[in-house]
Amino acid sequence: MHETSIALSILAAVEEVFNETPGAKRVSKIKLRIGMLSLIDVEALSFALKVASRGTPAENAEIEYTIDPPVFRCNRCGHTWSISEEELQRLVEKYGLQSAMHLHPDIITRFFKCPRCGSTDIEIEKGRGVIIESVEIETENE
Repeated sequence: MHETSIALSILAAVEEVFNETPGAKRVSKIKLRIGMLSLIDVEALSFALKVASRGTPAENAEIEYTIDPPVFRCNRCGHTWSISEEELQRLVEKYGLQSAMHLHPDIITRFFKCPRCGSTDIEIEKGRGVIIESVEIETENE
C-alpha cells in the first residue's frame, strides 16, 4: 500500500509550509491533484492521511482532491488526446500493469499509438503523480 508513504510525504511537505508560516495554529485544508495514471486509491490515501496526521498540525484538516485524467502528446505530429478511466482500467487489467504503473506511470505509453499518425513516440503531458496545490493554515490573527 504505497498510499501510506505518499501520505507521509504529503504531510512532511505540509509541515514545512506550516513551520514557515508566522503565527501558524493549524492546517485547515490541503488541496491535492492526483494523476489518474498513478492509480492511487483515494479512499486509502484519505485514510492514511487521517491516521498519519494524528497529533500533527494537519489533524482534522479538510482534504480536497482533484483527479487529473491522463493527457498524451505525440512527439511526431503534436496531437494530444486523453483516455477515460474505464479505458485505463481495461489496459491495466489486460496487461497486468497495476504494480508497474504505481512505480512508473510512463509505462502506459508503450501500449499506445497516436490516433492521428500512428507514431509510438508518445509522452504523458498530464495525469501522473500527486501535486500539493495549496495548503490553508489558520494563524493566530484569524
